[in-house]
Amino acid sequence: MNKSKLNKNIFDYFFILRPLILIPVFDFFLIGNYIASGKGVFTHKTLLGIFIYGLLMSGVYILNQITDIETDRLNKKLFILSGNFIPVKNAYTEMFLLWGIALFFSWSFGLPFFIIMLCSLLLGLFYSLPPIKLKGKPFFDTLSNGFGYGMLNFIAGWLMQKDFESRVFIIFLPYFLSICAVFVNTTIVDIEGDKGSGEITTSVFLGEKFSYMVSSALILSGVLFSIINRDIICLIPSALASPLFLYLTFYYLKYKKVNRKITILSFRMPGLIFTIITCILYPGFIPFLIFLILGMKIYYKKRFNMDYPTLSQG
Repeated sequence: MNKSKLNKNIFDYFFILRPLILIPVFDFFLIGNYIASGKGVFTHKTLLGIFIYGLLMSGVYILNQITDIETDRLNKKLFILSGNFIPVKNAYTEMFLLWGIALFFSWSFGLPFFIIMLCSLLLGLFYSLPPIKLKGKPFFDTLSNGFGYGMLNFIAGWLMQKDFESRVFIIFLPYFLSICAVFVNTTIVDIEGDKGSGEITTSVFLGEKFSYMVSSALILSGVLFSIINRDIICLIPSALASPLFLYLTFYYLKYKKVNRKITILSFRMPGLIFTIITCILYPGFIPFLIFLILGMKIYYKKRFNMDYPTLSQG
């Protein structure tokens, strides 16, 4: 990377929040809100709640990058910290500030929402920090992602409209399964980098063949429970993505190699479909997304000379 580009840029402090993966956080929050209310309406409470939850998760993503600097260098991604564009001490300051603001304001939404916020934060800490470091433990990395995004994220949105009920764990089970499936495939493309940094992810532990098998079984389970729950919102992305998961499994069994491009598509496509569904449910979400994606395109082109984000790039 050109060292002359290591100049200060205030936008680095925004894009270190990883707005691309904040989009599914917003999607799942809004879908949880919709399932609870049956209406795609932005209330004052919903807007403030999603902003607060976004701040918390942004801090978690900064922590991920701080702890994964060497892995990111090996995998050639997330350049802002791994490329020394922001000092690590500044990243820590931003992280703690985001968490402090989020937790302070979350208390005004009541104890259940505050507990969900705390659980999300603790899960983020356990995911990235030793000695627990769930990210480097097979199966726990997958389960923590499924629970964080597929349960806590949706429940946070649900709580904007309804009180906590134990049945939410059944309601959001298909999302948990589908997100676990997607996560397994993300670890497949990072196997070499994770091995190099000593991370034993699900795919490092299982190998490519069994990882594809597990992710296929999970996505099909997501389809099944979507049907059982009569949840068309989860059924659409899970059902549309499942042929890709099955194709990748049979491709590996036949050719004994990873189809990297289709693997990346398999974990990007469901998120895109969830975003499209969210835009249908909440048309007011569309201008925000357009502004955010155009901002990312401009930033990454000017800062790193990259065409990002794209559906198949990884």
